[in-house]
Amino acid sequence: MFMMMAIVSSLPTADEKTDCFNYNTDFSSSTEGWTADNTVQDTYDITDGGIKMNLMPPRQFVRMHDAKNLPYNKYEGRGPTFNATTYMHYGRVSATVKSAGVGGAITAVILIADGGDEIDFELLGGDPNHAQSNYFWGHEVLYTVNGGYHEVYDKPVYEDYHTYTLDWQPERIDWYIDGKLVRTKLKQETCDGSGVCKFPSEPARIQIGLWDGSIESGTAQWSRGPIEWEQHDVISAYIQKVESECNPKYNNIIA
Repeated sequence: MFMMMAIVSSLPTADEKTDCFNYNTDFSSSTEGWTADNTVQDTYDITDGGIKMNLMPPRQFVRMHDAKNLPYNKYEGRGPTFNATTYMHYGRVSATVKSAGVGGAITAVILIADGGDEIDFELLGGDPNHAQSNYFWGHEVLYTVNGGYHEVYDKPVYEDYHTYTLDWQPERIDWYIDGKLVRTKLKQETCDGSGVCKFPSEPARIQIGLWDGSIESGTAQWSRGPIEWEQHDVISAYIQKVESECNPKYNNIIA
């Protein structure tokens, strides 16, 4: 349920291939091929360990409650979104990430299309040993329907780096954690009786971001929040490296 929006740009027509870049980015030494969107410099730093993403506190901390007395925050914190500068039309993406460690803060690794198709991993700061997987079909975005819940072994997601892989191909999606396959979704499983397959198939941009899930009560509860901003000056997550490989049958590969 990733709420940050990609920059909209023109996409190829159906009979054109998408320009795609095979990334092997060590963020401790380079950010070439990536842009920081919807952000200013205080929301990230380049460090020896990679990009430190900073979720900055809102201008005011005001706790609210909905009709069921569920808490949420009136104002949200500011976090960065890092976008690849090219689109992928099928391929494989691996991101080595250390998530934020505060409930309500969400660290996300995503493939997202301008039309709403999405494939992701989301790491919740209040859940130390699990990652959530999801996919969305942009023509009918359904929440809490296509998600998965997966154990992350060894150290907690916010204490050490783990590698999250999205392998997106025309007939399936595979999700991996630290090289272990944790989920597969076949395209044929998404098809209805009319022949419509509710499967992500549009060219997508790689995104990695850190965001505040506290400003809506349902999202706040899901993300183990809301954030108690009076207790935090800044909340951080790290991107160490990203590797991707474009499927050459569906992409023009940029050298």
